[in-house]
Amino acid sequence: MSLKSLSVGVLILCLIATSAGSSIAASPSERMGSGCEVEKPVRTIQDTTQVHFTVEFEGCDQVTISAKNKGDWKRETGFTIRSDGTEIQNVQFDTSPGDVHNWSFNLTPNLDIRDKNHTVTVTTYGNLTKYNFTRDINYTNGTEIPHTHIEDVKVTNGTIDGEPSTVAKVTLSNPSIQMYSTKLMVYTEGTDGSLYGASVAPGENRTITVELLEDRGTKVAGEARLYAGNISEREGGIDQVEFVGRAGTNTTTWNESYEPVKAPWRDDHYVYQNESIETGADRNGLVPDLSETQLLYAGAGVALVGLGGLKRLLT
Repeated sequence: MSLKSLSVGVLILCLIATSAGSSIAASPSERMGSGCEVEKPVRTIQDTTQVHFTVEFEGCDQVTISAKNKGDWKRETGFTIRSDGTEIQNVQFDTSPGDVHNWSFNLTPNLDIRDKNHTVTVTTYGNLTKYNFTRDINYTNGTEIPHTHIEDVKVTNGTIDGEPSTVAKVTLSNPSIQMYSTKLMVYTEGTDGSLYGASVAPGENRTITVELLEDRGTKVAGEARLYAGNISEREGGIDQVEFVGRAGTNTTTWNESYEPVKAPWRDDHYVYQNESIETGADRNGLVPDLSETQLLYAGAGVALVGLGGLKRLLT
């Protein structure tokens, strides 16, 4: 089933650093450029070959790393930087006595949007330092932090279990380095929820064929919801897209802010209806092959009005 959700969060940057490495070369608390209060933003760690690394948070979303060979001979060393458990980069290099090397990394695109608690770890040979910080991420507007989202929806004809069917081809895209365990829920006026596992590998696209209960050739209005966790909790919502179209023609899509709803398996579940778009449901009254839950709603007095559209019921 489909969940297109974008949960809204207020952007708060508050870094609290804890070190699993060596010495700290800064005062206990400093005010960074982006307005976040950071404890011990600058640290030094040393590998097993006398190469000293200085790690510094800048503006709460940038990390710079400087390495200096303080030994008496040329050597090979390296470091790995991880964000929320996912490797950003593994760097291996040769360095001569007195050499200094510098790198800079933008952390923002690599944060896991599902959590406000984040960890960045820098590891070198025999040593490491770890920063833990809190950041609520508003990923519902813009693309500051890449994440899995609904790229496109297309209503078309298909075959489900050997039978001709109306289907929605929902394309998901994951431009981030994170692997999100997401689910897709699709509602239409004739389909009270089709649920699918919807994880997408980093840097990949995936198209899911969703069975719909509308007759072939019917104009279909619906919504696709992408979420992690519980569909009825705003915190789990990642993306939400509404669509209208029919097989053989273009499908129109538009983004919506994610709204939590009660799942189809609940007695008082959510039913999608669209009052502004005339579809097959409007012309025919009850859509053929209504589910038992939809029929219960009809029997309970939820009016299905021809040409006026199905009256939207949000629970």
